[in-house]
Amino acid sequence: MRDELKKEFARRIAQANQISMITILYDMTLVYLEDAKEAMELQQKKEFVQEIHYAQDCLMELIGSLNMKYEPAPALYALYLYIHKELASAIISSAEESLSQPVSILKRLRDAYLELEKTGSFEPVMDNAQQIYAGLTYGKNSLVESVTQPAGNRGFLA
Repeated sequence: MRDELKKEFARRIAQANQISMITILYDMTLVYLEDAKEAMELQQKKEFVQEIHYAQDCLMELIGSLNMKYEPAPALYALYLYIHKELASAIISSAEESLSQPVSILKRLRDAYLELEKTGSFEPVMDNAQQIYAGLTYGKNSLVESVTQPAGNRGFLA
């Protein structure tokens, strides 16, 4: 994952609510799987395996976020385990074609969560996080971001 994507995900996480955190995890998983495809095209087996492991780590976070008392958590759990198994078989077979079905499933789930984000207003997960505004001013060759709070006491409050 490129550094600018890491920074973008860090910004999104700082402003995220419970639903958008799931969407971010889907996005991160899809980026890792895309990076795995690129690594395999370049015959970089080690990087291919590493990117799939990163995607599997994201899936484990998604599994950990499920509350099994409520629907559709059991169905999502089974789906996440299926995707995890498919990714493991992609490592064994070293075939990027076996990533197409997990990618398709994850994209549909991400789209569903994006729709869910639009339906309600949820509180951000992180209290006391910095507010970041992009586009208020422009640099010579890039967009400038403005931070509205000092960086002293940010993030989760104990």
